[in-house]
Amino acid sequence: MVWRPQRQLSASEHLYFAIRSVAADGRQHVMQYAVADDRGNVVLSAFARAPIPVRIIAGGPAEDLSVEPLDEAALGGLMTSLCGGATLVAFHRVLQAGLLPVGARGAASAVECAWRRFHRVARRRGLHLSRGEPLGLADCLARAGLPPLVSEDAALRALAIGALWRWMDD
Repeated sequence: MVWRPQRQLSASEHLYFAIRSVAADGRQHVMQYAVADDRGNVVLSAFARAPIPVRIIAGGPAEDLSVEPLDEAALGGLMTSLCGGATLVAFHRVLQAGLLPVGARGAASAVECAWRRFHRVARRRGLHLSRGEPLGLADCLARAGLPPLVSEDAALRALAIGALWRWMDD
């Protein structure tokens, strides 16, 4: 009998994710991938190598990291298993989802955008937003009266996206 991991179900089937660049040089690009659930748990925070889409002139050397990053295949397997059937939520869905491993995007049931939803909900709640105002995650959290981001860490960003989404659900 072969053991196959089964994905833990989130309270609402939403998983909140954030991806950030950590280090890059001429040979590799290292990203931090983080996923949080509705219960406020960080269910994944991993550093992984990613393909370099453009030539990088400046950036921190990847060998300065304190941990060895996962390779693309290992990250893809983890994320595909985790995201299967879930609705993924990111802040700026198109940009963030484009950085996910292909298998994870394909396994998810949908990918939603917290930024777009915030604009709709904020207007309904009477928060004044300028049409051209480019709100970042920190701005949205402040407008919602939620605690500020204290770091650019992807795991903390994923948790903040979850908090913002739940604020919009209330």
